[in-house]
Amino acid sequence: MIDPTRIVSLPDVHASRLGNTREVRVYLPPGYMRDPEARYPVLYMHVGQLALAPRTPTAPAWEMHRALDGLIGSGKIREILLVAVEHKPVAGGNEFLHELSAYPVRCLGEDYEHFLVRELKPLIDRVFRTLPEPEHTALMGSSAAGLATYNIGLRNPEAFGNLAILSPFFVRVDPYTLEETKQYRSYRLGPRQKAWLDMGSAEGFFMAKHVRPVAEAWLREGAKQGERLAYLEQPGAAHSERDWGRRAHLPLLFFFGGDSRPEEAVIHGPDTVGLEGPEAYLNAVVTCGNGFAFSDLEGRYETDRPDVLEVAPNGRLLPRGEGAANVVYRRRGVEARHRCVVVGRLSETVDVEIEAAVPESTEPDARVYANFELARIGERLYGTRIALPRGMTIDFHITRGYGRNEGDREYRPIPFRRLTADRDKSVRYEVESWLDLRPGLTEEERKEGVW
Repeated sequence: MIDPTRIVSLPDVHASRLGNTREVRVYLPPGYMRDPEARYPVLYMHVGQLALAPRTPTAPAWEMHRALDGLIGSGKIREILLVAVEHKPVAGGNEFLHELSAYPVRCLGEDYEHFLVRELKPLIDRVFRTLPEPEHTALMGSSAAGLATYNIGLRNPEAFGNLAILSPFFVRVDPYTLEETKQYRSYRLGPRQKAWLDMGSAEGFFMAKHVRPVAEAWLREGAKQGERLAYLEQPGAAHSERDWGRRAHLPLLFFFGGDSRPEEAVIHGPDTVGLEGPEAYLNAVVTCGNGFAFSDLEGRYETDRPDVLEVAPNGRLLPRGEGAANVVYRRRGVEARHRCVVVGRLSETVDVEIEAAVPESTEPDARVYANFELARIGERLYGTRIALPRGMTIDFHITRGYGRNEGDREYRPIPFRRLTADRDKSVRYEVESWLDLRPGLTEEERKEGVW
């Protein structure tokens, strides 16, 4: 349970250039009321309505209060304030996009930036006992809000010294043509800024290959790994509030915690790579004693068959000849091993055929999605055939649009399905129910997402 006495609501904070108001909720750390002289660092978080406790039983939420209470209570980080900023959708526009967008919308990012930097932060610093300097101020967001964190943070180093950029929407990939549209400009990390940058391995067209080059550029420009930059490719993580909330403690440890030595390393990555074919990488995930984890972009790899395979410090596999090689990774007393086979050729894409059988309650004109839209191909049957990048993994629900997800026979939420594009394949799914069509739900409950 969240302690309501430690959540302060500012219900109608005005954004002058956007012409709207929004709720801002402020989490106060346990010691805030005990010591009236103490001042605290601040973490600003986009999409504040999803930051704390879920507002309905099945609604997604990061539950940041749990992460903060746990980290503060165990002494792993110092006490901080969390400012959860409600996201306000705007018809025909998007406040998370700056001047580059793959979509025909008005980019309102600079107006939202003005609100955060010129209006909200001064208000928070006046009303609460903050440490207002940039080294004590962090900004966090995911997906499009991760892109906003990148743009706003790097354009305003005098305001935000710590940037948590989770699964950023840097590149839009057309799922049918695989054409890529870049949605960001390249910025240097400020000399006094720290950045956390990550991506999950099961996020579909949100891919590590779009994010890793940004981290590598910052390393080349002088940001030291572990001091000013931390990067993670989170194995098995989806593009979801559930998974962002599960790893949100990691940037908090990086910004507000102490140092800790590596205790374990695990190599994730493909078992097979082609002399011809797509680029492939190993991902050495290092876990430290305090629970902090990162992907090593400056690793030390050795193979027992350098004539077959070598590995670059950033994990890129460099095939030299057909055969098998054993890889060893080492860092500060920890090591991990991986075996990889080199073949002549692997295709860039694989063909995947998807079918989904839906329940009788499905509307005749329903649009059905399994991450991509499926065409109606028969009675209560939808499907598509699509070429996917080799190695891509997607965790997803079958839906009839945003928030209208599948459920089990008892109309309960189900875990994500997983599709991995490791070879040509056909998959068939059975949808047992739609959560929003549970018998007995009122129209108001459906509208509010209470199911």
